[in-house]
Amino acid sequence: MQQITTLTFFRYKGFLNRAWGMSMMGRIYSVMPKNKSVLFFKPLGTGGGSGYSIIPDFGVYGLLAVWRDVADAEDFLKSALFGEYVSHSTEQYTLFLQATHTKGSWSGFSGWEINTDASEVAAIATLTRASIRPGFLIPFWRMTPRVSKELHHAKGLIFTKGIGELPLLEQATFSVWENKEALRFFALKTYHGEAMEITRDKEGFSEEMFTRFRPLKAIGTWKGENPIEKLLQSQEKL
Repeated sequence: MQQITTLTFFRYKGFLNRAWGMSMMGRIYSVMPKNKSVLFFKPLGTGGGSGYSIIPDFGVYGLLAVWRDVADAEDFLKSALFGEYVSHSTEQYTLFLQATHTKGSWSGFSGWEINTDASEVAAIATLTRASIRPGFLIPFWRMTPRVSKELHHAKGLIFTKGIGELPLLEQATFSVWENKEALRFFALKTYHGEAMEITRDKEGFSEEMFTRFRPLKAIGTWKGENPIEKLLQSQEKL
């Protein structure tokens, strides 16, 4: 068995459906643990605007889950619980991911199973998250707009979304890149690298995690397209 991580984004329209999506941020904690196949999960809000705004996007929510294997993940997408999400949302986009490198922890979880066979795969996804110390909130959010702007114009970026558990305090970034070189350039050669140096110097995070993944497949659409699947198909032809 190979551990699989899924990350699903749901788009909601209308007050009632958006309210339902928000309610699941709390309700999921009493429902998801009943599934013995899930090793770790997090309900996620998203940022407004380009995805990294201080103001939440009340029309988009996410769900991250780590599963024992791909069969368990696929079973969840057929479950009554996932069906509830589908019935309330107008669009769903699920990415299947295998961890290839990790550092740090998320709410104490660090049990990613590393797939060493994926070292030569070109496409790469990253998930970074942090608990921001209250005293570092203002410096952090002052740096965010410039980092976000450079991210959205970064060469080789395929998909990205700002996510988090709590507004302001618990923040994360998910992104998919054409290759490691594009990711490395953004991480080290743009303002992002300088911002991380400032954060480390000020000890701005109380907990942080950085995990890289191999994207295996993507199901559904986002804004009417499936950019990850197109990327994987194009690389298979090389």
